[in-house]
Amino acid sequence: MRGRTPNRAARRRASLLLSLLLGFLFLPSAVRCADSFYVKIFLNGEEKGEFLVRLLDDGDFLVRTADLAAMGLSVPPGRATEIDGEPHRSLRSLERMSFVFREKTLSLELTAHPSLLPLRVVDFRPPRQPKVLYPNDPSGFFNYGITWTGGNPGDAESLDVTGQVGVRRGDLLFLSDAAFEKTHADQRLVRLSTNVASDRRETMQRLVFGDLTASSGDLGTGVNLGGIGFSKIYRIDPYFLRYPLAGVGGMVSLPSEAEVYLGGTRIRTEKLSPGQFELKNISSLGGRSDVTVVIRDPFGREQTIRSPFYFAEALLEKGLHEYSYNVGFLRRKFGEESDRYGPIAFSAFHNYGLSDRVTLGGRGEGGRDGANVGPQASFRAGNAGIVTLSLAGSARRDGRLGAAGEATHSFQAGAVSTRTLLKGVSRDYAVAAEEGEGSTDSVRYEVAAGAGYGTPRMGTFSVDADFLKRHTGTDRRTLTASYSRNIGWNVSVLGSFRNAREGETVNEVMLGVNYYPGSDLSLAANYREAGGLRTETVQARKNLPAGEGWGYNVSVDRMDSTALSSTAVNPSVQYNARFGSYAAEYRGERIDGGGGNGVVRLSANGGIARVGETFGFSRPIADSFGLVTVGGLEGIRVYHNNQEMGRTDGRGRLFLPDLGSYYENQISIADRDVPIDYSLGEVLKVVSPPLRSGSRIPFEVKRLQAVTGTLGLRRDGKWKPVEYVEVLLTAEGKKLAFPTGKGGEFYVEELGPGTHPASMEQEGKRCLFEIAVPATDDTIVDLGRLTCEDAR
Repeated sequence: MRGRTPNRAARRRASLLLSLLLGFLFLPSAVRCADSFYVKIFLNGEEKGEFLVRLLDDGDFLVRTADLAAMGLSVPPGRATEIDGEPHRSLRSLERMSFVFREKTLSLELTAHPSLLPLRVVDFRPPRQPKVLYPNDPSGFFNYGITWTGGNPGDAESLDVTGQVGVRRGDLLFLSDAAFEKTHADQRLVRLSTNVASDRRETMQRLVFGDLTASSGDLGTGVNLGGIGFSKIYRIDPYFLRYPLAGVGGMVSLPSEAEVYLGGTRIRTEKLSPGQFELKNISSLGGRSDVTVVIRDPFGREQTIRSPFYFAEALLEKGLHEYSYNVGFLRRKFGEESDRYGPIAFSAFHNYGLSDRVTLGGRGEGGRDGANVGPQASFRAGNAGIVTLSLAGSARRDGRLGAAGEATHSFQAGAVSTRTLLKGVSRDYAVAAEEGEGSTDSVRYEVAAGAGYGTPRMGTFSVDADFLKRHTGTDRRTLTASYSRNIGWNVSVLGSFRNAREGETVNEVMLGVNYYPGSDLSLAANYREAGGLRTETVQARKNLPAGEGWGYNVSVDRMDSTALSSTAVNPSVQYNARFGSYAAEYRGERIDGGGGNGVVRLSANGGIARVGETFGFSRPIADSFGLVTVGGLEGIRVYHNNQEMGRTDGRGRLFLPDLGSYYENQISIADRDVPIDYSLGEVLKVVSPPLRSGSRIPFEVKRLQAVTGTLGLRRDGKWKPVEYVEVLLTAEGKKLAFPTGKGGEFYVEELGPGTHPASMEQEGKRCLFEIAVPATDDTIVDLGRLTCEDAR
């Protein structure tokens, strides 16, 4: 083959020269060209393949218009010629293009302006998992909590019982919770909230009937309503980024490599084809950051594109809406009385991304006694931070008018951050909450500012100042400075100073050190002095594991003042068991030169869950939960996001009480725990459950069982083995095939117990028979001789 290549190339060159000569001699000069021939075409350095071209006597080439488009070229204006009904373009006449013909290699090298080449779009948004389960199983749960507190003094004894029930059917979720409290002097049972909610994943909208909590924004209040609410909630899809993201565009003339940096850290490397490119949806945690793209072509030449961008979650991407509309009866004495509802009230806001720089909106709330409404806006001040403005006017039932306004500015760039707040509220400004529940009536104006600087080498330093003027009551002024730094060996130090004046001036100093000897362990010591009271604290803590296991916290406090001194100890321990979580805590205090007291707190919390027709016990269910099944195998370890959660029970089941709703939870099992005589289809599933739902998460396992025997025909009263034929059978709705060997021996797997119809062909005749497999735990089942009696 190596010897033939030069001869072939020589023959092609000779054919080309002969064609050129014949074309020059016999064709008119206007269209005098060679016969068509194939050349290899390169476009801006990229090979596009072989195409049929025509060479004119002036050295120009005619190429089919369709072929130019097939190369990805936006064909520019130029002289067109039709040959044999096919439109062709003259390469020399094409604008913003040039070409070179290489006779020795029979190749055409085309060079086009990058604007004529295809746009390459690279999306930096994190890709979705390719295979995700979106379960919607009928499910329900009941959470309970029991806490007993007792000790000295005797009136500290109390019993608190809480309960919550949730039921999901399709897209509907019913939730209700209540609390019972019994003390030495009183007892009370209170229903907290009851509602039915429906979430739509596709549109990220939520509809709620019943008790709900709503807030209209910074110039409003949070209210408890019994009614209906309709909201756009982007966290229904936690992977959807609602705020504007950065993008960089440009063009390259040759195949190139692009390195993308965010804030000086390389985040990605991409191959770029010649033409225009767009790098979009580059995200960061927040603040100003430079997006830098370094492009290198095949000759080592570099091009750098630097684009500063300010990332801000306070803004909406252009064209996006965010809203919440709520109306109902104002809930009175929430947490104290079960069914006390007041007059009708409303709370609403709606924001719209006018552009990637500006988000506009409006808000309002009100009730029987008054209402307030007003516009609000957030915008990016170039790369100098985010400004948010809110204005509102109000009217009360008695005719009094009020107004409020707020302006904030925040900035962050690398190690530097600043924040500013200006807020003013008139005396008669009306809000929806009942008096004493988040009312802003007492605030006249507030001015606050702060700045921070932090690097891994220097640590983090911040200073904040806040001044609050009230219509009635005492004004407040605070100055705070704090510093923290990791000093190595898993040790961090921190300190703060706070000067507060609210009637009287109090200076507070705090110094602390933390040590982390292990991933779940921490030791801390700190000193605090405020208003003449000095407190020294030493603490040791072990965090609870995600699954079953122990956690504890032990602290010792020493307090000294001019009046008295005391020592307090506060040990606590908690155990996450398979079916519940149990805790014990003791707090004892001894006063120097006097008596002391101690309080003991014991608690038990758990859940009862139902998924489909399966009931089970678990730890308390805070969000969604899952039921993992691994056939009927006991002792198989189950992991949630690589954290061990426990082992399957005797029926091969384990409840997982802490799945994140709408998140992609990775559930896996330890395949090495599966007995060797079982086959396992998969060891990892990605599950994204709805809110407060239960999901079945099955891992299919099959016992490896082989069936053997010998197959034959009975002819003239004699049994004769059937060798080297294919047997077809049906088992569990699936068609299987297996061959026979010498002496009619056969071996087949995945054939469960039961009677299975089978057939084969021998000497042009078809034979029907049955294979009966007994139910047994044997790994290999020998059926002995099987005879096919019916040969036709």
